[in-house]
This record gives sequence, C-alpha cells and structure tokens, in this order.
Amino acid sequence: MNCYLWELEAILEGLSLRELDKQEQNAIFGFNLRYILNAKKPQMKKIINKKSAENRIKKAFDRNTKQMKKQNKRLDRALKALEHFKNRG
Repeated sequence: MNCYLWELEAILEGLSLRELDKQEQNAIFGFNLRYILNAKKPQMKKIINKKSAENRIKKAFDRNTKQMKKQNKRLDRALKALEHFKNRG
C-alpha cells in the first residue's frame, strides 16, 4: 500500500484512538460489572437506558429535523430583521 507520510500518520493516529476507545469500553464494562455484583437490587436503567440511547441516535441521524431546525432558525432571524427595519424609511 502506497501512501503519503501525512496519510500514514492519520492512519496511525486513528488506530491509537481506536485502542483508547477499546480501553475506555473495558473500563466502563468493569465498573458496570462491579455495580451488578455489589448492588442489592441492581437496575438495568442505572447501567444503560436503551430507550433514551435509541432516541439520541435517531435524532442524530434524522435529516428532516436538522434541516427544519436550520431553516426555522434562519427564517426567524430574517423575519426579525425585516420587522426591525420595516419602519425605517
């Protein structure tokens, strides 16, 4: 595989960041396991709330709401500007 130096550095940086993410996941797993083993009545919602996580993912990838929010924000600003400058003449 031929690549430039900056491409190689980016690949190595990405691999290092992936390794760091794996270590973080292992640490989170360890803390969750400790909670489950030591809690008198462990609750799944304290470990992960699947419903809210699914909603966050859906909102992040929903194109319609992103575009509508941007359009509404711009539209509101434009209408506010028009209202402000309407009486000047």
